[in-house]
Amino acid sequence: MILDTNALLWSVIGDTSKVSREVQAEIDARVSTGDAAVSAITFWEMRHARRKSNPAVALPPIAGLRQDLLRSGLREIPLTGDILINGIELSDSGFHDDPMDQMIVATALSANLPLATADHRIRAWADQTGRLEIVPLR
Repeated sequence: MILDTNALLWSVIGDTSKVSREVQAEIDARVSTGDAAVSAITFWEMRHARRKSNPAVALPPIAGLRQDLLRSGLREIPLTGDILINGIELSDSGFHDDPMDQMIVATALSANLPLATADHRIRAWADQTGRLEIVPLR
């Protein structure tokens, strides 16, 4: 399972209004067995949110949090040229123009893993194309 940025963020802060207890338990179990991953761009997005002083993002420093998450079993999938190219090409199938979402979805597709997300635009695209399995957060 790949977690998008919000799924990881809400999971880390324990926001049960966004991630159900059942899905949180599944995420925790997958992290502990090394079966949960994120795109490397996810940490950039999290750090960017902190930089903008988003009061909803009550997180410790991202570099330390990243190390803690990776030590706990979360896998980080690096961006490759193929992922970046495939991310841009998603727009050819009606995907929206958010480059971070493009990279995260392209990462999930390249790893052949389902994506945990609440993003309605990603979910609509996945429903329309059938190219990506979605794990709903609620």
